[in-house]
Parts: sequence; C-alpha cells; structure tokens
Amino acid sequence: MRILQVVKTNRGAAWAYNQADWLCKNGVEVITVLPDENDGYAQKYKASGMKVVRGDWSLPLSKPWMFFKRIKEIKKQVKETAPDLIHLHFVTNVIMGRLALRGVHIPRLFQVPGPLHLESPVFNFAERRVSTRDDYWAGACIKTCNIYKEKGIDEKRVYLAYYGNAETIRAEEPDGSLRRQYGIKDDETLVAMVSYFYKPKKHMGQTRGLKGHEDFIDAVSLALENNPKIRPMIVGNAWDGSEQYEQEVIKYAKNKLGDKVIFTGYRNDVKKIYPEIDIAVHPSHSENLGGAAESLALGVPTIATNIGGFPDIVRHLETGYLTEVKNPQKLCEAICYMTDNIDDARQMAQKGKKLTEAMLDISVTAKCVKNIYEDILNK
Repeated sequence: MRILQVVKTNRGAAWAYNQADWLCKNGVEVITVLPDENDGYAQKYKASGMKVVRGDWSLPLSKPWMFFKRIKEIKKQVKETAPDLIHLHFVTNVIMGRLALRGVHIPRLFQVPGPLHLESPVFNFAERRVSTRDDYWAGACIKTCNIYKEKGIDEKRVYLAYYGNAETIRAEEPDGSLRRQYGIKDDETLVAMVSYFYKPKKHMGQTRGLKGHEDFIDAVSLALENNPKIRPMIVGNAWDGSEQYEQEVIKYAKNKLGDKVIFTGYRNDVKKIYPEIDIAVHPSHSENLGGAAESLALGVPTIATNIGGFPDIVRHLETGYLTEVKNPQKLCEAICYMTDNIDDARQMAQKGKKLTEAMLDISVTAKCVKNIYEDILNK
C-alpha cells in the first residue's frame, strides 16, 4: 500500500510525522510532500526511512498567477509517485488538490485536524463543494465528524481518527525550579495557559486570538477578587508572524493584572514544569483536542471550553471542567471551582490521564488510520 501524504509545513505537524512513522514501521509505504525536502521535519521523515518530495499544494491566493502552474506540478507529482491513496491534513492543500486532480480517480482522505474551517460558512461550503466521489473524511474529533454528517456527507465516507502521541507523555520529575524562578509562594495557586499566540484571523471575523488569551486574562482578573492567592501564568510565544499580537496581549494583561501575571515566553521544558502548575486552562475559541490532551496526559487539573474536540477528553466534572466559550465570567467560575476544590480537581486529572493514555496511544490511533486506508481501498 503506497500513500502520498501532503503536509503544508516543515516546521510543525509533529502529529502527522508520528502517525506516518508508525504506518511506515507497520507495512505502509509513505511518501510525504513538504515545501522543503531538507528542512525541519523532512530530516525526521528521511531518518525513519520515508521518502520526501518537495511540493507546495497550498492555494496560491496571494499569487493567483501560480494557480495553473501548481495544478501542473501536482498532477506530475501524483503521476510520478503513483499512490494508492492521497492523505491530506490541511484545508488549503485539500481544496488545491481536489481542483488539480479533477478526473484523476485516486481516493483522497482528508484527516481534518480541527473544525475551525467548518465554523466559517464560506470555507465550510467551499471545502465540501469541490469534493467528488473520490473524497473521504477522517475527523480528528467527534464534533468534526458530526458537522460533515449534518451537512449531508454520506456517513460511510466519514471516519473518526484521532491524532496520537508517539509515546505516552510522561511528566519529568519537578524540582520546583519554575516556582523559584518566578518567586511563586507555596500557598499560591498557579493557574496557567500553555499555548502559542495565534493572531486573530480578520477574514474570519475574529477580534481576539484563537487560543483565548484575552478571555483568560479577563477571567483571572475576576477570579482574583474571590481568591487573591491565584497566580496567573502564560507559557508560550508567538506562532508564525504573531509577534505583534503577542506584545498586544502582554500589554493588555499588564493593564488588567499588573505584576501579578507572569509571561515565561517559549519553554523547552514543558513536561518538567507542567506538574508545578495547579490548574491548566485552555480557553480556545476553536480547537481539536488541543493542549488539553497534553495537560491531562501529564495529570494536571484541566479547564477547557466546550468546543471542538475538548469534550472528547475533558468530560465535565469527571476528567476536568468544561465551560462556555468566549465567556470570561463562566471561565472565572470554573477557575474558582477548581481552585476551591483542588483535591477533587486532582482526582479528575488522574482519570483524564488514564483516558488520554488509552485513547491517544499512537499504536491505537495510527492502526485506526491504516484500517481506514484498507476500508477505502476495498470499496
């Protein structure tokens, strides 16, 4: 079985690599298309014995004169690699690939990393409109699968396929260095966001960042009135050109919270510092499983908004706390509940740890994808 996998970035998408690596080790030939055949994750693919070819399958919206040239390149690439199935992960690659391969009857699987584009009527319609009988979908959360079915996609063409972890995420032994570094007292409750900064997408009507940093700041500002021992922290840096937005958020937080809030910037020791966090908060406006999969896997009490794939793993008052999206008041209530009931919160987190370890084990999730390949090809 030969699969042509299309990935739009060399920098990220570790989940795509982890999945392809397992598939390669279990009898599937994976050829991966990346913008650069030598940079970033290209080296990891090659080291795992997978072939990498250079190609750009993104829609050239800012360079429309490239459209027909890109169609020609995609067709040539598919002809040369002769895949049994084409596996795509990003909506811009999916739409471009479908347009380029009209009349080329090779099955295409879109493993949908999250429901963001489906929440926009324009992108939702456009993505489905260009599909043909050669297209199949694998939502990476239940919400995504349900949206496609509700929009009229035959349920036999829709699968559920989580992105898994290459190995069980294990916390490193904490040494208290995070609290010492920032002078956090033993009686203070460390409430933190661990996330990159994603600037608002104005073309989708967003006024606040996708990860909900401003909502977190507003909620903590309210929660401090109830519990002055809360210490807010934001871990992470700007992602892909969002540096100005990051600075705007820092300024907003300083105006609301003064010196109470801590910004750590990028950390390469997240597994080590996570156990020092008392409550992890994920106030995203749109998400798949997101950072909640990491905080729960590390056994950290978790709050998340009731959107996307969060409810798949954050089960309200069982493995964590679900709250309303874009509602700082409700988020404040969640923070107050978890800090006031910290022992219960820790018990929930342990249940969440067991759930994510079982659900997101790469041998489970990647085998599911392999089964999907076989089912599609048998059809």
